[in-house]
Amino acid sequence: MRMERLEAQVYVVTGGKGGIGRVIVPAFEAAGARVVVADLPEVNVLDPAGAEALVKNVLAREGRLDGLVHTVGGFSMAPVHEAPLTEYERLFDLNVRSLFYVSRAIIPHFRATKRGFLAAFSSEPGYNGAAPGAALYGASKAAVATFMRSLDAELKGTDARVAVVYPMGAVDTPTNRRDMPGFERFIDPREIAETLVHAAQRSRGGRLLELAVYPPR
Repeated sequence: MRMERLEAQVYVVTGGKGGIGRVIVPAFEAAGARVVVADLPEVNVLDPAGAEALVKNVLAREGRLDGLVHTVGGFSMAPVHEAPLTEYERLFDLNVRSLFYVSRAIIPHFRATKRGFLAAFSSEPGYNGAAPGAALYGASKAAVATFMRSLDAELKGTDARVAVVYPMGAVDTPTNRRDMPGFERFIDPREIAETLVHAAQRSRGGRLLELAVYPPR
């Protein structure tokens, strides 16, 4: 199977300093891509102007922009009747609004070039459709999946591709290690990173839309 080479291609990783983003960056670099790390405080993708500036600045500086991996997101747990009112806006802002802003900024470029790659993170509840004890989180991640599937359909007729990542369990990050002492069945973030590289390298003969990555048995 012919795979697309990433040499000289330019990718942006939003949230690139985070627990997952910092693993995705070297994986794409190892595949030959030039990677731009976008994270606070320099880049705020919860500001539509910030997302627009990110895309414009990368194009001006690098001369091209081939893909974006969006890792920005948030998590919380609480039954519906106990969830703080502020959690609705926080979770939908981090998980959905940020994705909308970066997509709105980069998709015109993909449409103009008729190619590109955009990946975003849903979750196990977004894949299975229920998150008892974390309904707001699950609903926001389900919205991510629906948004990305819809975007995939809107890009019909181009070689631009999207991918939805579903970590089907807890990912091995410093935060999860701290918050889940004694837990052992973490998903290695390097597996997620390599899965994304594989999806980005697919030729026009086939695409990977939904990427479910499971923990070890």
